Amino acid sequence: MSGPKTSRYTLTPEQRRLLEEQRRMEQRKAVASENIQRNHKRLLQLGNMFSSEKQVSAELIKRVRNDGGFSQKMNELEMLITPIAQMIAGTDNNDVSALEKTAEAVSECVARADEIVRELSDVAVQNEMRLRELLDAAIDRGFSESFADVRPAAQTFVGDTKRKMREQLLQMKKKSVLPTEMAEEIGNVLSRIDEIQDEDFLKNFLALTVSPLIKECGRFLAEYEECHEEFEKLYSEYIALCELYCYIAQEYSCDAVSIQSLKTEIQRIKETSAKEDEQAYISECVDEVMEEMGYTVLGRREVTKKSGRHFHNKLYTYDEGTAVNVTYSSDGKIAMELGGIDVADRLPDERETALLCDSMERFCDDFNEMEKRLLAKGVIPADRISMLPPSAEYAQIINTSDYEMKGEVEKFKVRKQRKITAQLKPRSEKF
Repeated sequence: MSGPKTSRYTLTPEQRRLLEEQRRMEQRKAVASENIQRNHKRLLQLGNMFSSEKQVSAELIKRVRNDGGFSQKMNELEMLITPIAQMIAGTDNNDVSALEKTAEAVSECVARADEIVRELSDVAVQNEMRLRELLDAAIDRGFSESFADVRPAAQTFVGDTKRKMREQLLQMKKKSVLPTEMAEEIGNVLSRIDEIQDEDFLKNFLALTVSPLIKECGRFLAEYEECHEEFEKLYSEYIALCELYCYIAQEYSCDAVSIQSLKTEIQRIKETSAKEDEQAYISECVDEVMEEMGYTVLGRREVTKKSGRHFHNKLYTYDEGTAVNVTYSSDGKIAMELGGIDVADRLPDERETALLCDSMERFCDDFNEMEKRLLAKGVIPADRISMLPPSAEYAQIINTSDYEMKGEVEKFKVRKQRKITAQLKPRSEKF
């Protein structure tokens, strides 16, 4: 009965459960590791975002001995962040419970750090405004001495308006979640404000540039506040799955549309990985069983048809000069065919055909034993596509030149004469 055999294999319910449990464990570890990495990076960013504000604080302490509590609050942030690196380094990366515990601790640290950063940002804005007032007051004193304290009403309006604009923009700029391009645009606008002295020009600048920018930033921050928690959780899981299964991760913005897209993509990756894991396990089991039964790998090859369908072939030793060709297709089918081996494309002659038919008969028992051993590993036939009997029409010579071979192999040769009449027919593809 041992002509070419093509079957689609699946797993027993118990083996599928075990494989799914293992896959979920790997996914949990990957997600926890990604959360730790992303949140630790976030902490470092938060800790390094107040360099210019520290200079303002130092200048205020020098001038008025009061920085509004900025230094104390900054020290609190640094003490919160510093121990995290040691905690992460001491976590067992192979222990999913330990990883998830550390991930939760780091996440809580980020939440607290965000609170401190918001407080620091508010103080920093007030400090910057206070320092500017001190500097302006010093300039005003010089102005008073030179011009007898004459200060036009227009100049007062310009100064007050610029002060309000500057405070609003600084409050926006200090938001740590604001995109870099928005923060840079605010910085450019702040620089331009300092150059404006004309009242009418300032009014136009406020209406056409400052107000639209503040509204744009406000809309972003409002949407971010509404969905960032769910987005961050989903995006972290998405990145972890992409790295685990070697996908190229795409960029997503923090909004409701991205959240829905991420949910869909995460589900797709999980479903695909489940199918791929099952096929990989079945392939590994076939390889293990072949090796357990004394077969060794002679060579392998990858084939992609014009249709895009992909095949992976392995050649295993059988009798002298013969081999079993195992073909794995991308849709889960596995085919086994026995043939003689040579380094050229050719058909077997009559004597070779007779010997190959004898080998096909003997391979029948091996095939039955293979499936018994596969069953012990939780692999069972799901669909018998073809189970063909030994026949001269299936006798073939396998051209090893098409394979990546492990070494030199003996060519198929007929050692004994035997009369046989064989009608050779063209072989049809099994896939």
